[in-house]
Amino acid sequence: MAEKKPIFELKNISKRFGGIQALKNVDFDLYPGEVHAVVGENGAGKSTLMRILAGVHTEYEGQMFWKGQPIRLKSPKDALDHGIAMIHQELSVMPVLTVAENIFLGRQPTTSYGAIDWPRMFREADEALRSLGFSLDVKKNLEEYPLGVHQLVEIARTLTSGAEVLIMDEPTSALSPKETDRLLELVKSVAKSGRSVIYISHFLEEVMQVADRITVLRNGEKVAVMDAKGTTKQKLISLILGKELDFFEESYAGSVVVKEDQPHETVLSVNGLTLHRKFEDVSFRLRRGEILGIYGLVGSGHFELAKAIFGLWDYDSGEVTLDGKRLPKGSPRAAIDLGIAYVVESRKQGLFMDAPIYQNISLPHLGKLSGLVLSPAREIAAAREVITEVGVRPNDPFKAVGNLSGGNQQKVAIARWLVFPPKVFIVSEPTRGMDVGAKEEVLEILRKLSEQGVGVLVVSSEPETILSVSEHILVMSKGKLVADFEGVEVTKSMLLDKA
Repeated sequence: MAEKKPIFELKNISKRFGGIQALKNVDFDLYPGEVHAVVGENGAGKSTLMRILAGVHTEYEGQMFWKGQPIRLKSPKDALDHGIAMIHQELSVMPVLTVAENIFLGRQPTTSYGAIDWPRMFREADEALRSLGFSLDVKKNLEEYPLGVHQLVEIARTLTSGAEVLIMDEPTSALSPKETDRLLELVKSVAKSGRSVIYISHFLEEVMQVADRITVLRNGEKVAVMDAKGTTKQKLISLILGKELDFFEESYAGSVVVKEDQPHETVLSVNGLTLHRKFEDVSFRLRRGEILGIYGLVGSGHFELAKAIFGLWDYDSGEVTLDGKRLPKGSPRAAIDLGIAYVVESRKQGLFMDAPIYQNISLPHLGKLSGLVLSPAREIAAAREVITEVGVRPNDPFKAVGNLSGGNQQKVAIARWLVFPPKVFIVSEPTRGMDVGAKEEVLEILRKLSEQGVGVLVVSSEPETILSVSEHILVMSKGKLVADFEGVEVTKSMLLDKA
């Protein structure tokens, strides 16, 4: 890279949010045709730094140089006009629009009369997806596809914008292993074409596979920049955390031994549950105080199954019983009243980002907390107790959830169900898009719930998460249960093979 000049440079960048120092004297540069990864814990400053580059944060100290010239971006549109595009972790797609409309959102091709040229838009959207190695019906509404496809469409939209610099914030967090491999190959081909990529990810294997250089941030400061070749995952982790942690070895274990059948009583039974084109004849039981993991690739039906158990989706046949009592179909309120909690896989869909923490927590319990008259004081008091219990940082109930890191947002999503502790806790993708430290904190909350006698159902497409926390593991593939691991040694490769 020494013979080239950087396409942009950031020098001595500092940024404060009130009394919080988010960045302190950070330098960063990017060369043409380079993949430069940025890693660090949640709250380390990665997203803040990238939002400065993408024109989202315009007030900061320090200098930015674009192709050798000083520049001060005024907005995301200004950044895009210069050739800088960012794919945010929380997607900005519009599920009610078609796939094609999402890919060309805000820049639809038009006819000579100024009308939208639909045939051309459908054709070019199809070509854009095929160039990424994917084939979709671009005339279908995006909401008909799972979350992983939403991520792909967001990526396709950014790649077709003509940007010279692509900032990817956790781009594979909702993708299957096969889709992830395709994306990493795509990133490499983008770099070979001369465009540059900034790659932010908590999946360190991906970072080491795709990056040319890696910058490590910790507590708002740059602690290292290194060539990806020659470094190790363990070295990266020690730099990210500033210390060695024993739980890392557990969280990324090559294998785990799940327990044999325990004598605890059954709290939740799922019998012959079927929903057309989603899942078929699914049966299992969850014991009191057990953590049961359901692993599957994106599109396997496990996320849809979780929604059906909670009552968000009305299944075709089968039954769900809680403590021997049959749950009514399609009624989340009945599920909540009987003692089932559910955290959806997308934090953006499950939380109100512009609302304060305390309102997010009190929402499912307004009737119990307030009675006939709304009582903000009781809402706030209840929120203070549970956010302290799970370790939300900062533990300010008035802070907007959207201003928290991903790990702390997930803690809020969990805390809302601890105001009135449930009998069964269902959580989809509990650690998606988090650093290793935040992941362990969230998983430890789930372990403590199980110790208190709560039956915990963890649904995930991340094998590391399933292996880290589960006492009993089921695998789903194409809507069916295909494996049941109990009392045996289980490896990541075994899960991927069955899925």
